[in-house]
Amino acid sequence: MKTVKLFSMAMLCMAMVLVSCSGEDGEQGPQGPAGAQGPAGADGEDGIDGQNGTHGADGVDGNANVQSVKINMDAWNGGEIFEFDMPIEAQMRPNYAFLFYLEYLIEGEVAMHSVPGAPIFGVFTTDVSFLANSDVSPNGIIVFKDYQGASFNVPPGFYLNFVIIAIEINTMQGKDDSVDIMTKLKAAGVDTNDYNAVVAYFGLD
Repeated sequence: MKTVKLFSMAMLCMAMVLVSCSGEDGEQGPQGPAGAQGPAGADGEDGIDGQNGTHGADGVDGNANVQSVKINMDAWNGGEIFEFDMPIEAQMRPNYAFLFYLEYLIEGEVAMHSVPGAPIFGVFTTDVSFLANSDVSPNGIIVFKDYQGASFNVPPGFYLNFVIIAIEINTMQGKDDSVDIMTKLKAAGVDTNDYNAVVAYFGLD
């Protein structure tokens, strides 16, 4: 009995000691120094680039279809006119702009002049026309005239070839499509009287 009483008193004293030691928590101490930085994570995968679009040459629509047709003039006996056939069918001609050139020899070198264009050797001029809505042969003609407007007789063998460059135009542009093409070529610095400049611009052979 005495032992139990002593044990009870000991437990009571221990409880008092625990209660007296408890109190409000103290203020939080200062934060310690930051640890060393960990290794960098792996890079994420690059996104997929979009496919680049294509565009046409500056000044002319990208969908322009340009073709060059050479008509041999060896069989031409000369004269005041040269008749030919247009390389584009009549129903398609409104969708094209045309450039015309005559090839000849000067001092053994091949040269080209536009039709119409500057006077040839200061002696005669050229003009060209064709039937836009006819496939009846011939449907085109070149006329040679002197400065007074009279017919000029070109000697046989003077010209080697007649070249037609057909430039397809965008039918959505409006009524002045062919004029618009020439304006764009001029804006791009292309002299349409210069056959070589036109060939280089369109990448023709």
